[in-house]
Amino acid sequence: MGKRLFWREFWLLWSAGAITGAIFAALVRIPTTPVATILLLRGHSQKPLLVGTEAIEITVELAIAVSCGLLAAHRIGLGAPIVEKWLCGEPIRSQVRPWLVPSLVVGILLALISMLPNLSVFHPNRQLAHQEAERISESPDGAKVAEKLGRLVDARPLTLTSLTVSYLNAAIRVELISRLFLLSIIALTFAKITGSPSGTVSNRVLFSAVLGVAAIGAIAHIAWQSATTKMIFSSLGMIKTVHHSFWLVIARAFLQTVPGAVGFGWLYVRRGIESAILSAFVASVVAHLLFVVLVAVRLV
Repeated sequence: MGKRLFWREFWLLWSAGAITGAIFAALVRIPTTPVATILLLRGHSQKPLLVGTEAIEITVELAIAVSCGLLAAHRIGLGAPIVEKWLCGEPIRSQVRPWLVPSLVVGILLALISMLPNLSVFHPNRQLAHQEAERISESPDGAKVAEKLGRLVDARPLTLTSLTVSYLNAAIRVELISRLFLLSIIALTFAKITGSPSGTVSNRVLFSAVLGVAAIGAIAHIAWQSATTKMIFSSLGMIKTVHHSFWLVIARAFLQTVPGAVGFGWLYVRRGIESAILSAFVASVVAHLLFVVLVAVRLV
């Protein structure tokens, strides 16, 4: 690939992630990036510090992910085929149709699967947790806890705009980092180890890379959830009294991360990063609609 085309593709993908990330950060009052979130949970609530940290995370992280991801992807025949053809001035209509249906189907299926971790079987202590929350809210320290909690959440009602931007930002950001960058790097590494010819990679290598990203995602999810939960309770001056079994935590993390990583990973290696991004966005929208329907049914 020529340098000119590479940089045009880089700026297009980077701009898509950076712009949606910036808009989403502007729409909410709390940090939307990991490091900024940790700073807030540790008591650093200065607005300039949090905004500056978010800006650096959004721009630098995406720049590294997109540039390195494209370099690795192009060496093994992956990448953004629709974007590349469009930048080259070639017709893309014939390319869009083949991946549109798989993207929609995978997105809808993953949205259905995402409902499973909310089932009562995975939350045997849900009633106990509700009772503990009520006890804390009614206690003498309830007002102080509510005040501290108000600094960690955005109490403003969700709007269609904020929801759409949040889902679009998550789809673009996660897929660029997890699929274009991480999966491509792992696949290229496996291809080098197995001695695959330059520009090609076997299905076994690609599937191994998809599973590798899924495993990394599940481990990172558990670690992040555990760390942030501890920091939240510490910042509120409370001790967590309701605990879940290890296997329940693993089961929920598996359902929340592995199906999506495998589904979006398969779309990426077969259809391109555009297909994975579209499917991730569809999955978020459909999951939200399903949640609204389920809540409405319970209230009837």
